[in-house]
Amino acid sequence: MVSDSVPDSTNGTHGVQSIERALDLLEVLARADGEEMGVSELRAATGLPAATIHRLLATLVARGYAAQQAETRKYALGSMLVGLGASAGRRLGTWARPWLAELVESCGETANLAVLEGDAVVYVSQAPSRHRVRMFTEVGRRLLPHTTAVGKALLAFRPRADVERMIARTGLPPHTPRTITTREAFIAELGR
Repeated sequence: MVSDSVPDSTNGTHGVQSIERALDLLEVLARADGEEMGVSELRAATGLPAATIHRLLATLVARGYAAQQAETRKYALGSMLVGLGASAGRRLGTWARPWLAELVESCGETANLAVLEGDAVVYVSQAPSRHRVRMFTEVGRRLLPHTTAVGKALLAFRPRADVERMIARTGLPPHTPRTITTREAFIAELGR
């Protein structure tokens, strides 16, 4: 019998290859920020054979986790992911809400809860301030850590080698005109 599992380099366990590949496709589509992608683009991004991509996407489309545009034949994330993300966010958000509300009460400003997930900061819960003009960050939004205050705070307490590897993978692309985009300046900012 042939096993459908491969070593998972992140934790040393064995994963199911087809699931890992399907998740790779979803993650690539998520990084496309709403842009549709064709099979050749997905193949370039994942290294998967076109036939494998077609088979996996057929299943993801049938289940609503991916969508194919009829005119372009390109793919995007499907609406089933909205419910999954909302459910995961509610779980953590429900747990954190009392602490976020307490923080808002004590400082008078909006409080966000974010986690470092891979190379991205993901906002998982928010308690808004009572001010008419206030900060708004969409729960579920993913940003590169060097572009956010919370990302910098999370990275400041990570081992420097982890931060260096992340910078090597993602670079420091600008998000605004004031984004720190050099390695030296970013490392100095984390030290502050």
